[in-house]
Amino acid sequence: MTFQDHMRRMGARALEAFPEALRPQIYVVSFRIWRNDSFDDRHPYLAIGCNTEDELRRALAGQRDPDPGEARWNYACWPLDEIAGVIGHDPADPTGAALHTAEVKELGLWYEDDADDDDDDEVSVRNELLELHFDEACIDLARHLHSSGRITEILGRPVPIVLFDMYRAGYEETLTEAANPPEVVADYLAWCRDEEVGEAGEPGEPGEPGETETGEAA
Repeated sequence: MTFQDHMRRMGARALEAFPEALRPQIYVVSFRIWRNDSFDDRHPYLAIGCNTEDELRRALAGQRDPDPGEARWNYACWPLDEIAGVIGHDPADPTGAALHTAEVKELGLWYEDDADDDDDDEVSVRNELLELHFDEACIDLARHLHSSGRITEILGRPVPIVLFDMYRAGYEETLTEAANPPEVVADYLAWCRDEEVGEAGEPGEPGEPGETETGEAA
């Protein structure tokens, strides 16, 4: 079995683990990318969860100045209880950890902790490649859940899968766009781009018309 085979099998099981009572309420599936040792790219894992319309309503009710788009699409507003499961370097998935390690070793991406200090640049390059390798595995899983029809079969309709890595905030739009059919992820991407426009228009931003580099009126 390859690591890809394992990811696809475990990903389908994760969707099946969503309680049937919740499934009609699920509007987004979350793919949280993290690492068993926080910042060690040799030991990544994928935690799968979701958010529901009921949870969204509760979150909005608790906000003094509710922002429906933020509450719906910003993963920081989601419960992230990841009830469905974890794939990769986590005690719950020793098979996934072993398959991932074997694959990255075969690809020549692995390195040992006793590497010489002179190899820092090489380690940095390998970490970037390890990140890319796991990103591609997670994107492949999301695409497979869509193309195989599993997500529609289990949840009753197409639902976007939002990928994110808290260590690389801001990269979630790129990952998520690559992982979903355009029509499924359109609302999420529209929100992301509205946020980018809003941030670019904040008063006092350097380079904004009528502003100096220090943010003072010209």
